[in-house]
Amino acid sequence: MGMLGRACVFLAITIVCMNADSIYRWIKGDNFSIIERHVMKVIMSDCKSNSKDVMFLPDNVVTQIPRYNELLTKVWYKNRSALIEMHNSALNRAMFFSYILQRMNDSKLFFVQPDWNYMFLSTTADVNAHKGIFNGSAIYFDTHCHYPNWYTTVDFNKTLELFGPKAYGVDDSYDMGNFLRENTKRTNVVKDAGSGSGRNYTSEGYKMNPWYSFWLPDIKGDQDSVQKFTYAVNIKYSNETGKFTKEEYDTFRFFGPNSPGISEKDESKLPVRFTKPYFDCSGSKKWVISAAAPIVDYMPRYLNWTHLRRQRFVGVIVIDRDFMEIDYNACRPSIGNPGPSFLGGVDKCKKDTTTVDLQVLPVVENAEISLSNTVKKRSLLSYNDSYISLQKRHIENFKKTLIKANLDPEPVETVEEEPEPRARSRKKRSANFDKYSFNRMLDIFERVKRVNKDNCHSMPDSYKVLPGDVAYGVESQFDNQARQALRIAHFLTNFYQNVVPGENFGTLKGGNRVHYEHLFGEVLANVMADHKILSSGVFFEPYFFEDENGTKKEYFGPWAFKRDGEYFAIDTAGFKKRYTDEPWYRVIASRWQTNTKGIQKYRMKALIRSDPNGTSTIKHEYYPMGYFAPAVGDGIWSRPHFKCDGRVDNWVITYSIPFIGLDDLRKKYKFRGVATVDVPLDQIEIDQCAQQFSVANAFKNTARCDYKSTDCSKLSGYKFQRGAYKCACKRGFEYPWKDGREWFQGSLMEQEHLKKTLGLFSIYDGLKCRVSSSAAVNVSIVLFVCALLISLFRQTHI
Repeated sequence: MGMLGRACVFLAITIVCMNADSIYRWIKGDNFSIIERHVMKVIMSDCKSNSKDVMFLPDNVVTQIPRYNELLTKVWYKNRSALIEMHNSALNRAMFFSYILQRMNDSKLFFVQPDWNYMFLSTTADVNAHKGIFNGSAIYFDTHCHYPNWYTTVDFNKTLELFGPKAYGVDDSYDMGNFLRENTKRTNVVKDAGSGSGRNYTSEGYKMNPWYSFWLPDIKGDQDSVQKFTYAVNIKYSNETGKFTKEEYDTFRFFGPNSPGISEKDESKLPVRFTKPYFDCSGSKKWVISAAAPIVDYMPRYLNWTHLRRQRFVGVIVIDRDFMEIDYNACRPSIGNPGPSFLGGVDKCKKDTTTVDLQVLPVVENAEISLSNTVKKRSLLSYNDSYISLQKRHIENFKKTLIKANLDPEPVETVEEEPEPRARSRKKRSANFDKYSFNRMLDIFERVKRVNKDNCHSMPDSYKVLPGDVAYGVESQFDNQARQALRIAHFLTNFYQNVVPGENFGTLKGGNRVHYEHLFGEVLANVMADHKILSSGVFFEPYFFEDENGTKKEYFGPWAFKRDGEYFAIDTAGFKKRYTDEPWYRVIASRWQTNTKGIQKYRMKALIRSDPNGTSTIKHEYYPMGYFAPAVGDGIWSRPHFKCDGRVDNWVITYSIPFIGLDDLRKKYKFRGVATVDVPLDQIEIDQCAQQFSVANAFKNTARCDYKSTDCSKLSGYKFQRGAYKCACKRGFEYPWKDGREWFQGSLMEQEHLKKTLGLFSIYDGLKCRVSSSAAVNVSIVLFVCALLISLFRQTHI
């Protein structure tokens, strides 16, 4: 190395050494570092010896927490779907137990109320049906608020001091029978948290009970009217196939979690509340965040003087999620991103990333679309030449269908054909826009708009069913709703594979049957706790369901739905048409009746109390208890169809999942029925961006982006409407307009293309990105000095 090279190296090392200390000075520790150190310190320590303050994180570490009265009015992104599912599941279980405890609040029904076995299986189903989403599920009863019907040594009308079935996932890598030694995430421990040492979860010293003080203990009644809401459900029973007990609905009213209005800001009035992150030392040994909802019952329950009873919070449902799997918001609080946020501002983004020399969109006066009488305005629609003739053909065919159905055809939007231009320039066809798909999309929207509850009975069946690719994305967008049907399927599968009617374990009863009221409550809870579930049902195979007296029913299918703010439940066995003839049932039955291959094994490790006092916790006689059940992917989504039944009367998509039992000899697994949920088609988000030909999406390749300079991506929050996409600049291009945006909105692209097609003033051709340029060039001081020295060295030698 020459003298010049050594000088350059020496200079570079000198500059680096001079700034070495400053490198670590400007990268200062932030709030994320504080949280990270705190989390790891607790994980590596003995959690039982830590103080309660150490076991919690600040309450604003997790932001954008779902609120009950904002679920329908606010856009929730994908990284909050798990929190919404926690919210809905906690409310679901609170609705069920509030309903069933008040519905069966009768001494005659005392021994068929949900027992310990029912609750153990229920919490297990919560976790297994939401594998990878929920970390735990629990039902905590307040002090002396649970009446056990499952101990032969506890007198009637006596309570347990505490009772809290809690299920949580555990690592089964080293369990017997797991030969791969890999965690299957299908094993749960279920224990009674109200038994054993340190069982008093109502005490301040319990440390892991931030959910308790939300509603418990409920001693005073001054807040009953604002914290407990009265719900009404209408039920129709059937004791004979093809006939209802009576044609009128039986209306039952019960108290449940509150249902606040949209303007309510007080968190204490919400039906579901989220805790601050805390370390679950008593179970999973993880940092978790919990969604909690209250259970309402009459207390005291069995009393001769009923006027002394009042509705009271008797327990709380707690759903846990691993805190380490929750996305945090690193951006600074701003408009659209309100604070407070403990981790807000830990991002490394530059404060100013503006571009110079931006253009301003032109403002044109009197530029409104003025069409003839035969044309109506339609938002987010665009037209092209091929659509005009094809649309007219669809309209004529549709008019003929309406006339055949004795219906007057309504005026349909039409567009006058444009005169052919004298000279047409040859343009290269875009491979990312498909005219056929575009015209097909318009036909789909027209059919959805035309068929309604008033004319659906006169429509042919072919017009009430849409192609399957219209439901593209339903598996991911309605995954949470599908898992509510899966939860019921897991519960029934576990029950019918492991519970033997009449079986007892010493003084502990464990062989109660599933009562028909339990299943009415389960399907009602599904539709009452989730805005996106229009109806839900459980449908048994013929002659399988048994009443509490052991009598088998030919058909039994409790089905719940909501309409105009009211809730209904019907035993579909009373319908003249058999539910076994429905397409969704036949498809599932044909797959599972003769072959149950593909179901996976789940394990439940039950830890029960040794005696009614909860002196210690012992293993159940069946430890571990295994069952084979389907996963969410084993269910089937139907084609979008109009449910024209006088009840739902809406475009829906049905998810169906089987539940599996044992044959009469309890040797082989056998298909025993179907659990379903119906979700509304108008809540699905369509994707108009370019996709491969193999993707079954009815709306693909219909976006109007300029694909040379922009990339298309779907926008969240726009339900079943066009223009829900954005055209963002590709690398090497920049956004040219000065309008506060960084990409072109799909609705603008659609509207401007419509104007261009109609011969009106349009800026459609200008809605594209320009080649990017740099306003400044940064040069390293080391390279500059080295270049200067090389230049001087060459000059001296020349």
